[in-house]
Amino acid sequence: MCGIAGIVNFARGRAVEPARLRAMGDAMAHRGPDGDGIHVSGQVGFAHRRLAIIDPRGGQQPLVDRQSKAVITYNGEVYNYIETRREIGGEFESECDTEVVLRAWQRWGVNALERFRGMFAFALHDVAANKVFLVRDRVGIKPLYYRLTGEGVIFASEITAIAAAVESDLEVEPQAVSLYLRYGYVPTPRTIYRDVFKLEPGHILAIDVAGARVEKSRYWSVKSDIRPVGEAEALDELHELLKETTRLYVRSDVPFGAFLSGGVDSSLVTALMGEVLGDGVRSYSIGFDDQEYSELPYAVAAAERLHTAHRAEVMQPDLSLDHLEGIAAHFGEPFADSSALPTGLVSELASRDVKMVLSGDGGDELFAGYHSYTAVERRRGDRLLPLYKAVSRLGVGGRVGAFAAARAIDWPDEHHRQRNTFDEVARRRLTGIDTPENRLEDVPVRGVDPVTWCQERDLVTYLPDDILTKVDRMSMAHSLEVRVPLLDHKLIEFALRLPLALRLHRDNDQFTGKYLLKRAAERFFPRDFLDRPKWGFGIPLERWLRGPLQPIVRDLLGASSAGGSGHIDRDAAHKLVEQFYAGGPVGPGEIWTLLSFELWRAASGSRQAFDKRQRVSH
Repeated sequence: MCGIAGIVNFARGRAVEPARLRAMGDAMAHRGPDGDGIHVSGQVGFAHRRLAIIDPRGGQQPLVDRQSKAVITYNGEVYNYIETRREIGGEFESECDTEVVLRAWQRWGVNALERFRGMFAFALHDVAANKVFLVRDRVGIKPLYYRLTGEGVIFASEITAIAAAVESDLEVEPQAVSLYLRYGYVPTPRTIYRDVFKLEPGHILAIDVAGARVEKSRYWSVKSDIRPVGEAEALDELHELLKETTRLYVRSDVPFGAFLSGGVDSSLVTALMGEVLGDGVRSYSIGFDDQEYSELPYAVAAAERLHTAHRAEVMQPDLSLDHLEGIAAHFGEPFADSSALPTGLVSELASRDVKMVLSGDGGDELFAGYHSYTAVERRRGDRLLPLYKAVSRLGVGGRVGAFAAARAIDWPDEHHRQRNTFDEVARRRLTGIDTPENRLEDVPVRGVDPVTWCQERDLVTYLPDDILTKVDRMSMAHSLEVRVPLLDHKLIEFALRLPLALRLHRDNDQFTGKYLLKRAAERFFPRDFLDRPKWGFGIPLERWLRGPLQPIVRDLLGASSAGGSGHIDRDAAHKLVEQFYAGGPVGPGEIWTLLSFELWRAASGSRQAFDKRQRVSH
């Protein structure tokens, strides 16, 4: 795992300044403490920070092909690089997968991507064609940002590196602020900044250097055409696919372990690691002193059953302002998933022993494990829905009217509202503008059932923009690589083609999410371990906000300071804070979203001031 960056100048003859590349690399030093490098070829320049996982002695980057002079800066892992190297044939100068990616591209071009199994973001300069290609993996496990202006393209693994390369501060986009308040993150392809974008998962951005043109194309998309398959046959296929994937994903030249939360997904991944590697797997987990939120007993039980070398810590709520601002700084834009806090701590814990871990992320999206999917399925099967809509249209007041209004929404709205933080009215009060429409919500249902449709949406929105962003930033903050075997594209394509009943199983009025995945885990764990209610990785947010974090909330969101940036109305934010502490109808998620924005604003101000000093010193 690494950090990549680069600059493409459109002005003919304008060479890239090495000092700007070094500043970009320095801004991402945490992503690659094992080495750094820059390469300039006229109007194109690449920078790299390396975290050495495969072939630690070789594989320095940017990597230049001796014959063609093609250059690559690459972040990620292609787990089937050994098989791909055999297919390419010939002599290789290193044992790393970076050279395999470069040579594969030279042989097959864009079609090389079909062969890769893994997570990656890379930039490749085809010197002969004078084109640069920016590529992001199928589901967005690895990040890639770019800034596009008339002068050229600046790209990097993190926004902070882009900020380090520009002469003036990046400009906040007001509509992006409203989108952030809706979701707790800024959805792809936008970022919080004008002219800065996230490259969508499964996409390529081709830059014609001489022609000063860019063209974006998709090379992979989710296909969920349901195939008829019985449970026994599907279970056998899943067993084999999990074994094969795990064997590929544990390839490493450095020590590694597993995140073990105690949930089904991480427990299964850890069990599969042990099956491939034998005893001695290292595992790590985080708990809380509030037992309502802590899965630590289950993590310990799983570790004992699997005979792992387990380390666990209990997270304390006495977090300092500096610590919270430090976390906010790593995201480069406002980010309101509070589970970033324990993710950072478990990453720090694991990094004391290992450089790489496996994680169970992706199981909920693939096998319908979220509560929202069950709610959607209940909603579309509710025979009283027309009655609720009729009562709602009549404007009946009181409890009956409120109940009818809550039940009168259709299943797409049921899914969307469970992903929203502030509603449209609240966002308008806080920002003074209307929220732009999200194009992904307007995609029609393509002949699949509603739950599969929601899974598809989450795979291209919530998963990369929230879950995978959180894991990448918090793990890389501690120079730790996280691999996610359940998000191998072969598993994705397998899971979303299963009949819905094998993902979200219904027995009368009882629903079991992740049904087939739990069946696959039965050979490792008893049913009572697997069938307990889903917990998630949340923190005791309300108790912490009303307790030890209250002084920070009141300081940053008080009447004299909240929304000082001008992007969020000071008085509107302050009123919400006062309502929350008075026991009003304001939830902890709304307060945390506002607080996270102010933490990011403070952190980004300090970061950009630092970047300016760095540019001056260079």
